[in-house]
Amino acid sequence: MDELTRKAAGLPDNLCSMNCGAGVSLNYVLSPTFVEPEDYHWFVMRVPYGKEREVAKTIQSDSLLTYVPTRTVVRMKNGKREFVEQSALPNMFFAYAREDDLIYLHERPVAFPDHPEWVPGQLHFMYDHTRKNESGYDRKMIVPFGQMLNFIRVTMQDDEHVRIYLNNTFAAKEGDYVEVIEGKFAGVRGRVARLHGQTCVLVELEGICIASTAYVPKAFLKKINEK
Repeated sequence: MDELTRKAAGLPDNLCSMNCGAGVSLNYVLSPTFVEPEDYHWFVMRVPYGKEREVAKTIQSDSLLTYVPTRTVVRMKNGKREFVEQSALPNMFFAYAREDDLIYLHERPVAFPDHPEWVPGQLHFMYDHTRKNESGYDRKMIVPFGQMLNFIRVTMQDDEHVRIYLNNTFAAKEGDYVEVIEGKFAGVRGRVARLHGQTCVLVELEGICIASTAYVPKAFLKKINEK
């Protein structure tokens, strides 16, 4: 997908998209009519610090989709405010692909073209240390498809009040499971909560992080059964 097409579709730059498998575009992946290709999952990948977006862009292909949630921070440079975009989850990003394709990439170095000596960095899977596979080893971390789409719909918004918290740094009383039915977060499903005195919706990626929407009016929320 070229830049003009991306802009026309309203897609953020941190969604690195090409075709997935049998011609499945990112727009289709985010649509309610999307049917998952066989053997595709959302994996959590670890990379060297500060290289999240670069590696994600490097490995994208016709059969692999990557997502790097970002945030904008303000820095002072020569007495002036400077807005800098950076990864919101240091050392990690998400890849929608077949496991074998990621294993192939894991087994070879990923070159960083911005480094003067082209020092290789290795791509690693993130593992779930609470679950074992058939061989007794830790399972690779996989985010359920619907959960990941809710996370993307929250974090792709250009809104300074959207927050991402690591699980071990977050504590809030959560309420009903709801769906946002109006506004820019429409379609997002998660737990309603109050943060900083305002109503928001939380989307949890178990074992990884929690994303919170900006303020959502209660009239925009519909209580639903959690699936």
